[in-house]
Amino acid sequence: MLWLVLGVIALMASDYKMKTVKVLPIESYPARITVGGITIAVDPYETDEKSYTAFDVKKLNSQGYFPLHVIIQNTSQDFLLVRTRNIVLVTESAQQMFTIPATILAEDLFKGSSLDKMSEKARAAAASRRLGTPLSDFTEKDLTNKLLEPGKVSDGFLFFFTSDPKKNLFAGSTLFIPKLEEEGTRKSVGPFSISLDPALSPAKSITK
Repeated sequence: MLWLVLGVIALMASDYKMKTVKVLPIESYPARITVGGITIAVDPYETDEKSYTAFDVKKLNSQGYFPLHVIIQNTSQDFLLVRTRNIVLVTESAQQMFTIPATILAEDLFKGSSLDKMSEKARAAAASRRLGTPLSDFTEKDLTNKLLEPGKVSDGFLFFFTSDPKKNLFAGSTLFIPKLEEEGTRKSVGPFSISLDPALSPAKSITK
């Protein structure tokens, strides 16, 4: 029975598919703000169905995890750093929530050997079939401490957790980014305060 369970876990890991998230022109995102030549847009993944288009987890929101896609356009001449530990989600009830590291999220959802292992067969086919591990997928898509190049658009996900997943965490919420920092000089640009409501779909409840 133990070997059977381990085999199922290994199969789950080998079948994990890394999905590509398309980045649209930044002006197409309704929830955005521009400060000092930097435009930040946010795209909330408020339902299980939408989250499943980005991550190979069918009930991500139902388990309390709400991904937020952040797109940053740097039209300045400077390299900038975004430090995710300073970012806060201010909820409708004025609760301040900090981001959950992608590694912690993946460890919670995928226990044991399914977290970061693939079978040899799956590893050989990974490049052509976009197979990967849950840990590599979530960490690669994480926004954590990303360097923003001049004249470029960068993107990544922030993850927030709620113990009440039946309620849409993003409804009525605002993302607050205190500052971006110029590399080297540490000169700051910001703050950025972005209401998420303009980007939410009409149906704000999570479909089970």
